[in-house]
Amino acid sequence: MIRKTMRIGEVRTSIKLEQEFWDYLREVADARRMRLGALINEIATSRERRANLASTLRTFCIVHARMRCEELQRELEKLALAGNSRDLARVLEACPLPCLVLDAERRIRQLNRAFALWLNLDPRATVGHRLDNIMILRAPGIREMWQGLLEGRLGRGSFSATYVSPGKVRTSHAIAVGLSGNGYVVLFETLAGRS
Repeated sequence: MIRKTMRIGEVRTSIKLEQEFWDYLREVADARRMRLGALINEIATSRERRANLASTLRTFCIVHARMRCEELQRELEKLALAGNSRDLARVLEACPLPCLVLDAERRIRQLNRAFALWLNLDPRATVGHRLDNIMILRAPGIREMWQGLLEGRLGRGSFSATYVSPGKVRTSHAIAVGLSGNGYVVLFETLAGRS
């Protein structure tokens, strides 16, 4: 805990917070081009009279970080993957087969509900992880396949994918398509996805 003394309104007050909260408050103040004291005064004037200032500052940090994360997620969804990314997101979600959008390093940027249900994964905990770290991927020349898709030399590539968790093994044939140098779309052919 780090204690700082500053003026809140007309009163000098001592505030004790963890270093991470002070760092985050400083980051927010810098982004708003204001002094740390001015930001804390702004937060303090918006709280209920009897609310603890340190608790109010911690709550502000958490709520601000959550809103920032949601805003970044919306911006990520707006990135052009292949044409209109909103249309691509709708197509993926409507697809009955498990499918993913990967970035150029094969980190998961988006997964549809069918994929989350198939492997019983939490989408929030899965986004950002490399597909290679979640599943075992096999195909002759798989490295060259990924590079060829990314560079546009291949129209599509295929491989086998295996997911192993305690008491469960899921194997599938997968098809990958490159997204003009920005990443890949991968569809997994499973019996659950066939009608």
